[in-house]
Amino acid sequence: MCGIAGYCLKTETSPSIELINGFLASIRQRGPDDEGVSLISRPSGKIQSYRTDNTYPALSDQIPHLHEAKHRHDVALAHSRYAILDLSEKGHQPFVSADKSIVGIFNGEIYNYIELRKELLSLGVNFRTNCDTEVLIEGYARWKDDLWAKMNGFWAIVLYDNANHSLIFSRDRMGVAPLYYRQTANGVYFSSYIEPLIEIEGAKAQSNEDAVLGFAQTGFKDIEEATFYKEIKSLPAGCTLRLSQTQSVLSQAIMKRYWNLPTQRLQEKDISFPQAIKEFRTLFFDAVDIRLRADVKIGFELSGGLDSSSVVAAAALLSKLKITTYTAKIQGADEEPFARSILQQYDVDYRVLEHMEDNFARDYAPFTKLMEEPFDNPNAYTHYQMLKTMKSQGVKVVMTGAGGDEVLAGYESSFWPKAYQEWKKEEFPSSLKADWYEVCRRYKTFDKAKSTFSNYFSAAFRRFFRKGQSPERQIPAMATTALNYRDRYGKLSFDEQRRFHFSVALLPFYMRSSDHFTMGIPIEHRFPLLDYRLVEFGLSLPISYLFRNGWTKYILRKAMEPYLPAKIIWRREKMGFQFPFYEYLKNNEQVFAPQLGFPGAYQDFLDHDPILLWRLISIGIWQKGLKS
Repeated sequence: MCGIAGYCLKTETSPSIELINGFLASIRQRGPDDEGVSLISRPSGKIQSYRTDNTYPALSDQIPHLHEAKHRHDVALAHSRYAILDLSEKGHQPFVSADKSIVGIFNGEIYNYIELRKELLSLGVNFRTNCDTEVLIEGYARWKDDLWAKMNGFWAIVLYDNANHSLIFSRDRMGVAPLYYRQTANGVYFSSYIEPLIEIEGAKAQSNEDAVLGFAQTGFKDIEEATFYKEIKSLPAGCTLRLSQTQSVLSQAIMKRYWNLPTQRLQEKDISFPQAIKEFRTLFFDAVDIRLRADVKIGFELSGGLDSSSVVAAAALLSKLKITTYTAKIQGADEEPFARSILQQYDVDYRVLEHMEDNFARDYAPFTKLMEEPFDNPNAYTHYQMLKTMKSQGVKVVMTGAGGDEVLAGYESSFWPKAYQEWKKEEFPSSLKADWYEVCRRYKTFDKAKSTFSNYFSAAFRRFFRKGQSPERQIPAMATTALNYRDRYGKLSFDEQRRFHFSVALLPFYMRSSDHFTMGIPIEHRFPLLDYRLVEFGLSLPISYLFRNGWTKYILRKAMEPYLPAKIIWRREKMGFQFPFYEYLKNNEQVFAPQLGFPGAYQDFLDHDPILLWRLISIGIWQKGLKS
């Protein structure tokens, strides 16, 4: 992963070194290994590249320094590199194709670059490097927009095509890599971060009240490409945008969607369960395998749950090197004993991290600045500290099991009600299977029933004895985009609800926040379970392959049953990296109460809904940061 930034203006101008350096400064933490700039004149087709003080020293005699720039231009491309493949100066960006027709900047990884490279070699392309960036640039030179469907990976890309003097933006299918933009009177500005776009041409972006209030009401954000700033948008995932030679206004640009989530679901008659297991396992192992490609050390998050354990098992079998795993030991939600069971079958370098959340009360303000917007869970900070520790131990890429619940309908409370209704409508005996799952779901274990009752009673006790008006009523009930989406959720079909989680709910938010706290280190996150082939396959599976005998994600359990301990495969409860909202906010009231925008309501919010309390605190911290 890297950092990209730049602009496309209405008219040519002389270089503003101060502006370009400002863009570079904002993205430098994403790419500390190298940086470069290209200034382009679309009318003439002239391209000139420049180095900075942070460019590879080996290039100092080949590229002029940015302070020498006098080239009139209307397009600027700036890049900061985090080197993962071909660590040499040959991977320097902006990267120019061999025939000088394409120049581009790229944030991400193309995991199937080896296969694409072989295909391009057969077409006569001669490669100068071993990096995926050159495959991308030469691939676009040969295939144009057909390239996007060929690539498997994640990316935010800006290319200049000198053949037709156009600027092309592209973002990966899942939206893992961010790409923000802002339209001004003079043109379009873009960046991997929001911060450099907040104040452009002397005009400061305004707060997006619909997004702020909607987040307070629902916890949803990153909806319909919006940010917490009215003027700053996000390029949609799975889309390209093209500005021709004469265009610098987004309303004139051509936006195309090159990939969509599947809308058709298979029936059991279309694919047998053994066939589905075999196909899923093949796709999953290949998704892990191609993500093992790196010229740096890869680490693995291991929570003790099914998803991360499956990734670790596949990697341990596929990797030529002994893999290193990291488990967070969290007080009150300790899954380390489950994670440790992986050692029964695999010789991994197993490491345990503790006390990751200890300094959050001290670091919340700078961490919010890193996140750039309010966030719904302080666990992001816990995760951030975990990854910082991994980086300090030499890890530059980390693989995780995130995404499995979206791909395989693992959020039982969100997905099962509609799945049950629709499954019941199928012919006998499928309808009987639905009833049997419902019976098993309701009576999974006595221990779960005790835990559920205890948690419910504790919450009910606090609600019964609290005084005053429900704090939720202090949140304006006015219509917002987020509230509209939340209220529509129950009316959606099972398949629509699953697509909802990819486009509106958790996933877009998690992808953006994950990018910001990982690249603030920097360290690269990889998500095998979000490989687009697995997403397409998982969203098309029959309901009975996802839910069976009281178990969610049943196909993953059966696919990985030969490779994981039964303690993990047939585990009833998954805690995840939980955050103790009530206890933490109660113990740190003096720190966080001043951040709340409702004077005197801290305890009421805490008793009624500590998660809502945190969202409001997070908004308060962000708003104070705007004024500072």
